[in-house]
Amino acid sequence: MHRAVLGALVVLTVIALLVAAFDDEFAYRPGALLLSLVLSLVTSAVVSWVCAAVVRVPPGADSWAITALILFFLMPGVTDAASGWSMVIAAGTAALSKYVLAWRRRLVLNPAVVGALVTYALAYAGVEVAGAVVSSPVWWIAAEPLFWPMLIIGVLLVSVLREWWTVGIFVIATLATVGVLQLTEGGQDLQFVFVSAPTMFLAAIMLPEPLTSPSTRVHRAIYAIIVAVLANWQQVFEITDSYTLEFVPQIALGVGCVYAFVIRLITQRGVGRVTFDVEIDEIAAGTHRIRARSAQPVAFRPGQWATLSAPQWSAPLWHRTRRVFSFAAAPGENPAEFAFTVGGSEVSAFKRDLIHRGGRLLLDDIGGDFVAPRHPGAHPVVLIAGGIGITPFRAMVRQFTGDAGQRDLAWLTVIHVIREQERSVFDDDLIAVRAAGGRVEVVVADDGALPADLPFTRDGAHYYISGSPEFVHATSARARSADPAVRLRFWRLHTDSFLGY
Repeated sequence: MHRAVLGALVVLTVIALLVAAFDDEFAYRPGALLLSLVLSLVTSAVVSWVCAAVVRVPPGADSWAITALILFFLMPGVTDAASGWSMVIAAGTAALSKYVLAWRRRLVLNPAVVGALVTYALAYAGVEVAGAVVSSPVWWIAAEPLFWPMLIIGVLLVSVLREWWTVGIFVIATLATVGVLQLTEGGQDLQFVFVSAPTMFLAAIMLPEPLTSPSTRVHRAIYAIIVAVLANWQQVFEITDSYTLEFVPQIALGVGCVYAFVIRLITQRGVGRVTFDVEIDEIAAGTHRIRARSAQPVAFRPGQWATLSAPQWSAPLWHRTRRVFSFAAAPGENPAEFAFTVGGSEVSAFKRDLIHRGGRLLLDDIGGDFVAPRHPGAHPVVLIAGGIGITPFRAMVRQFTGDAGQRDLAWLTVIHVIREQERSVFDDDLIAVRAAGGRVEVVVADDGALPADLPFTRDGAHYYISGSPEFVHATSARARSADPAVRLRFWRLHTDSFLGY
């Protein structure tokens, strides 16, 4: 995700510089923007690396640059000493917040939001630097010449990140808020909301940030609604005779981050960033298992994913140090387990380092809505996996067949589609399901698709489909066709697409 966001910001930066060079009416000249860009990048890098050296943890690759580029679009272009120092303050406090404004090594606020809030507060209080008041964020990205580039880049980025749920809810909530204001007060202008306000930048770039937003569908929707309503509320609250509160974008997003942080504390039982000691072994041809031991078992629901990271001092930029894996062990088991595949000659640096070095991984996040039913046996369940998509199902069946699990699994069907017999994994767990009365099918298909002649439907069943995006799309269509009731009762179809596990 971080690489996609960084790429989008770099492209947007180049376009902004070109607009500044050729549009005489643009707010800033190229020189002012270039100086602003350099100050933001250098300050963010220096503070990040100094703080990382103090705590002896390598900084996350790309994150310092993403924060710097976001602030580049928020803070005024550097035209004098005051605006230059304002950028330094914004970038410095943003980078510092990753190490200071955290609880149990978990971020409380989006770092770019912290930088924007600090400079906003200093400007509001009239604090001077270099003989002038500190500059407040102006969000100059919300400019008419940048509308179409922002729209196109935003749509592409949200599609790559698969964040249309969160962004769609945000846009709908924005339109609803503006509509209510139009009915009650009048004078609303949608062109202002989407062209002259940073609505699209908030939605595509800042809202989906994974470490400061909720990790489940319902709470992501609430989070998006909170930010959208506050950012467009247009209400000013009088705190004292001298001070008022207005929900400018950075405050609105800050409130959303606080909501996300509280939800994470509640749902993850206050667990912060966990350190895993890991061992890697090959369990099938091209399939490796991660055995990750921590000080205490990690709480999660079977089927959920975890974001694991391995930051390195030698990889400050454009190096993937964070990946998402589904849990392959039942809750309460320690070590926790994950699995991934490698194919062909091209292996990502992250996987290669894991295979050859092992060592330690950091657990950054847990989330996902692709979870085992809360009341196993209440209705038939059909689990259909393609390749490594069996991983979340292994966590589910280990819970079903464990000491506290059910002994009669006649309601359960597990189908695993693999391209080669040598890639069959977790056979012992599938044997346990079969022994408890469940139906198990391991199918070898050269094309990796669910065979057309294999029956899998059951009356009233919930279907869980996991695998590559192509497998999930094709098999979901098969499920809707084979069991027409799923078309109307769409909540009975659950999917989880694996992107490069």
